[in-house]
Amino acid sequence: MVRPLQPIGLIYGVLHHKLSVAQPDLPSVREEAAKINEFAKAALEECIDMGTWLAPEPGVLTDVESGVKECVGLLATMLHFCGFRVVNEIDDMPVQVLRDALRMVLSAALMALTDSLDEPAIVTLQAEAGPAEVVVSLRADPIGEGEVDRYDDGYRKLAWADVQALARAEQVGLSREDGNVKLRFAAEPAA
Repeated sequence: MVRPLQPIGLIYGVLHHKLSVAQPDLPSVREEAAKINEFAKAALEECIDMGTWLAPEPGVLTDVESGVKECVGLLATMLHFCGFRVVNEIDDMPVQVLRDALRMVLSAALMALTDSLDEPAIVTLQAEAGPAEVVVSLRADPIGEGEVDRYDDGYRKLAWADVQALARAEQVGLSREDGNVKLRFAAEPAA
């Protein structure tokens, strides 16, 4: 939640510098001050959206591309440090899915898939949209270099039974075969 607040700190630094000169350029200072308001609004929206991860809002739809990009963005850095590269090949689709179902089940599937691997891999995400469902596929292709660099954070790994329970609770179809996972979400036409 700190990331969206960083531009405000940067603008403050610019303002501080501009105001510390003997003859400050007041129109420029006003322009920079106006940016603070814009960045504050954007940060507030992003923080409120982050809060919906902790307190889900049932029935909210998202487009598949944005929802997947959000999940990948949340996990990609951590997965990269463990030796995984996530490749998101999902483009704009004319359908939407339930945001909370996508967030919970896709994130859990990504974690469980990578937790089940002993060597680094490229994890590729793809999707196909049909009239009634969207199929999101995760494929893990081992790189063949070294071992996964895991750290012991005291928590147990996410098991496939956990992912299956989440998928059932969110009414998402789930299948797994070797390094391939398929998630089936009910589709809604894009607004």
